[in-house]
Amino acid sequence: MVEIIPHDVLIIGSGLAGLRAAISAAATDKNLSIAVISKVQVMRSHSVSAEGGTAAVLYEEEGDNQESHIYDTIKGSDFLADQDVAERLVKNMPYEIYQLDHWGMPWSRRKDGRIAQRKFGGYSFPRATFAQDKVGFYEMQTLYDTCLKYENIQFYNEWFCTSILRDSSFQGVTAIEIKTGNFAVFKAPAGIICTGGAGRIFSFSTYAFSSTPDGLDMAFRAGLALKDMEFVQFHPTGIMPSGILITEGARGEGGHLINNKGERFMKDYAPGKMELAPRDVVSRSMIREIQAGRGFKYEGFDCMKLDLTHLGDERIKEVLAGIREIGIKFSGVDIIDEPIEVRPV
Repeated sequence: MVEIIPHDVLIIGSGLAGLRAAISAAATDKNLSIAVISKVQVMRSHSVSAEGGTAAVLYEEEGDNQESHIYDTIKGSDFLADQDVAERLVKNMPYEIYQLDHWGMPWSRRKDGRIAQRKFGGYSFPRATFAQDKVGFYEMQTLYDTCLKYENIQFYNEWFCTSILRDSSFQGVTAIEIKTGNFAVFKAPAGIICTGGAGRIFSFSTYAFSSTPDGLDMAFRAGLALKDMEFVQFHPTGIMPSGILITEGARGEGGHLINNKGERFMKDYAPGKMELAPRDVVSRSMIREIQAGRGFKYEGFDCMKLDLTHLGDERIKEVLAGIREIGIKFSGVDIIDEPIEVRPV
């Protein structure tokens, strides 16, 4: 007989979106029974891998403002973004940053003790809040710790959801427990799909092998509308040969992209923002340099190089320690001493 597991709210996925949704639902009504269902352990969700920062306007008195953030977001999408959503996101983000701070998030700090921010691609002002180069890990740990304070949140780790159940409305999901193979029905009147992206449809990818479009597929088969499916973002700097991400924070700290002539080639494509142009602009520029014969080769694969040597030993160890370790372990390059091979991923 199929096991039926009843709850009031089902959240599919245990990354940043899933955990934040669980906290919000639990705080709204402590009588709600909330299930967070995930095919991996919580701290193995791909959100843990985020390195660079989370954007928010924190210091309007220093020159930034939300209108600028909204414009940068929409312009960075070539004006294809849903502008109402962009505005809502920007206006809500300062609250979210300070809420994480209240919950214990160890943000990197300025000398005056306030939350530090740095510039990212497409920004007209430094507004990426960060925690060294491990912001995703710390945000996930903070949200997970907060979830554990709520007795009405229950985690179902290593359960693989297979289908959405609905008639005229949402009824629940079917799922398989990976450890045992047991099949069950999770029944609830409300559900939130927080299953993230689908980057593993590409062979050279920064995504974890768990980042497959299961949630999107379930939604599609249930007749739900999917939007902007053609937009998969390519990040300019995946290291060779693995595709592991070099955070945009490396360029935010002043890293230079160079061709085989030693030139900072972004001056020819985005002379104003240089390496901190929007990611699609930087990625296309790198491919154009490669096609023009100004790239490098790494084990037969075309690439460019990211030079961080001018930042110095002390700064790299302070804010890019994790990236240095990744470079040494997976590419055999110490970014303190030499440029590292990268390509869009």
